[in-house]
Amino acid sequence: MTPQQHATRALATTVLAVATLVAVSGCSVGAEPSPSPTPTSAFASEEEAFAAAEEVYRAYNEALNLFRSGDPTADPHEYLAGGVLESELSTTRDLEAQGIRIEGDTRILSFTGLSSDVDSQVPSIEARVCLDISQARAINSNDEDVTPPERKDTYGLIVTITGTPGRMLISDYRTSEDLKC
Repeated sequence: MTPQQHATRALATTVLAVATLVAVSGCSVGAEPSPSPTPTSAFASEEEAFAAAEEVYRAYNEALNLFRSGDPTADPHEYLAGGVLESELSTTRDLEAQGIRIEGDTRILSFTGLSSDVDSQVPSIEARVCLDISQARAINSNDEDVTPPERKDTYGLIVTITGTPGRMLISDYRTSEDLKC
């Protein structure tokens, strides 16, 4: 079950439970107001948050690979937010203007949760991702490989994934020379 399906099922169950409670308890004029609910964490544990973030990043990578292979239904941008989305859209436009396309798959070698803030209203998870980009090539309009020869086959990213369990998005990433994959 996907996180979105899980969230939808959980929401439907909650709505049904509340409706049943209201119907059974009835309303009472002059009743004391109920106390405000105590905020709860979006995730039951940090491990659950890391797993959800990894699922989002893997779905993004899969959509990116499908997009590169010509699947018209694949949209890797749906997994991005804020500055990352704007940057990726700009890069896509720049490459298209230069007549360059990226071919080949990127593989995730590892995804390691580093830190999380799961108690806030908008949880945030930071992770280290190691990617194998050896199969991804930059191809120009003459079908020539213009991939820089000095490019490494693996590289590391620090990614930030934010949102709620039902809708998490990649909101930031940065490369780091210090990351060894």
